[in-house]
Formats: sequence, C-alpha cells, structure tokens
Amino acid sequence: MERVNRPVQRLVVVALALVLLVPVGAIGVSQLLGSGGTQQPAETAENPDDRPTVDPAEQPPRPELPRPEEPAAMTEQSAEGAQATLTYLLESYDYMMSSGDTSVWEDSVDPNCQACVGFLQNTEVLAAQGGYLVGGAFEVTGTSFSGTGEPPATGTAVADFTQEESILVDDPSLQAVPLEAESGQMIATLAWDGERWRATDLSIVPAGAGASDAGGAGG
Repeated sequence: MERVNRPVQRLVVVALALVLLVPVGAIGVSQLLGSGGTQQPAETAENPDDRPTVDPAEQPPRPELPRPEEPAAMTEQSAEGAQATLTYLLESYDYMMSSGDTSVWEDSVDPNCQACVGFLQNTEVLAAQGGYLVGGAFEVTGTSFSGTGEPPATGTAVADFTQEESILVDDPSLQAVPLEAESGQMIATLAWDGERWRATDLSIVPAGAGASDAGGAGG
C-alpha cells in the first residue's frame, strides 16, 4: 500500500489526538483544522516531534473490537434520540479509530459539518497508512439536550465523558504516542433529517473549563 504523504499524516495527529484526547480548551474541531482543512507550514516536517524510529512489528497490536450496534432511539425524533446519537458517536470512537471503519459515524453526521467530515477524512488517512488507536474508549456519564420545536427539529446535545488512556500509532515506523486519560464534555449541534439525527457541528470542552451541566439527564 502506498504511504500517505507526511503533511497529511501530521494533520491526523493534530486533529484527532490533540482535539479529542488532549485538553486544549473549549474549541471547535473545525477551528483547529482551519477553513480549508489544511495545516500551517510548521506542521509539515517529516518528523516534527523527532521521535525515534521503531520496527513496526514491535508496535502494540491493533485491537480487534466489535462494531457497536446503534441504539433504536437514534431514529426517534425526540430529546432521547438526540442524546443517544451523541452518545453513540463517542462510544463508537475507539472502534472507528482502531479499525478505520468510518461507517459508524457516516449516518449520524451531516455532510456539511466541517468538523465531522474532518474526523472521517483523518480516520481514513490514518487507516490508509497503517495507523490505529489502542485504548481510548469513551464512557458517557451524563447527557442533556435543548431543542427547538415539538417534536424538536434542531438542538444542542451535551455529553459528559471520561476517556481511558490510549496509544496512538500514527506511523508504524515511528515510536507510538502515549495519550493520557481525559474527561470533559462533547457539545454537538444536531438536526433531524426526517429519519434520524445528524450532527452539524462538534466541539470539546475539557473538564474544569466552564462546561455546561449535563449531569441531570440520562444518556
């Protein structure tokens, strides 16, 4: 398989590892990617972190996780359906990142959501160059939803989460990147498309950064 060029590979590390797995403040994913989905020249070096090379056979093995099933509530035009959709996006993340199977997100994100499309494209690039995530499972501890209309047609869902520590193998020939356990909130704007909820934007708020109260609603 032909290797993907380094500038794109570096974008995977910045957009996926630093946004979802490392606290960087209340920031929309699309802001980090930039309006054109490209990165700054400083991020295009061959090995910007100066990591040592390794034998790919010595990397931690790729997990073989089962594809998570969608809860039935995801196709309900209700607050519960919107919250179930955001919960599923988080809880299917480690499967998507370890397998490269983006189908778990594709039916639940709007094609015009720049942040969502950025995640999908970066996951595909990561998989194409033999990369994957080990660990990093999310646990959703509470959700809330504020919608418009009855039944709601649009709204904002908030999910409190914790995420276990993980290892990102972004380049099998370079030393893997360890990532610490994290907690915070995922905030998603959602719209009902007539059959299911779709995320139209995503952002992360790390724990202690003035996040909203989502503890009162079950996820």
